[in-house]
Amino acid sequence: MLFAERGYRGTSLRDIAKRIGIKAPSLLHHFPSKQLLYLAVLDKMFESLEDAANAIAWGRERRQERMRQAVGNAIDFIAMHPDFVRIMWKEMADESGIGRQVLKRRLPPLFSTAVNFIFRGQRDGEFRPEVDPLHFMWSLNSITIGYFTTAAMLRRLWGMNLLEPAMIERRKREVIDMVERTLFTTNPQTPQSQQE
Repeated sequence: MLFAERGYRGTSLRDIAKRIGIKAPSLLHHFPSKQLLYLAVLDKMFESLEDAANAIAWGRERRQERMRQAVGNAIDFIAMHPDFVRIMWKEMADESGIGRQVLKRRLPPLFSTAVNFIFRGQRDGEFRPEVDPLHFMWSLNSITIGYFTTAAMLRRLWGMNLLEPAMIERRKREVIDMVERTLFTTNPQTPQSQQE
């Protein structure tokens, strides 16, 4: 994706049209400006994340199992959509990014879903009560996205391919292990919602 490769400012509508094999006026028929196209791309990426977060938040399994699924699913999603990470990283680092309005609209509800999931797990005795859910989610986000943002650098420095399937699976195991040790109680109680 050109926005991921060149950034918003380095990508023209003409370049995008050429990449997808149409003429620029045809692209303008669907998206009247580069800004609207870029914002639509960001919105589409967030829709996928929100759908996945809601499926985890409202699933039927115990919260500890759903948290394991969430970590694995997030890592798999990022591994399958590396352009998403590049775009998000640029937007988070650029205070005047064109996608800032999408981040301000889409990130708070996404984090709220995750934080409330942890609060409910604490209430039900599956997650440790002393863990601050918001700080935990910030840390988990950094650990997950940070892995992928450093992949190119580590490949250049040490010849390590962090994106090969075996390394992705190893990363999932390590992050899930960290989540279990940091967040999970050792003897979870039967949640109140399942007792009723």
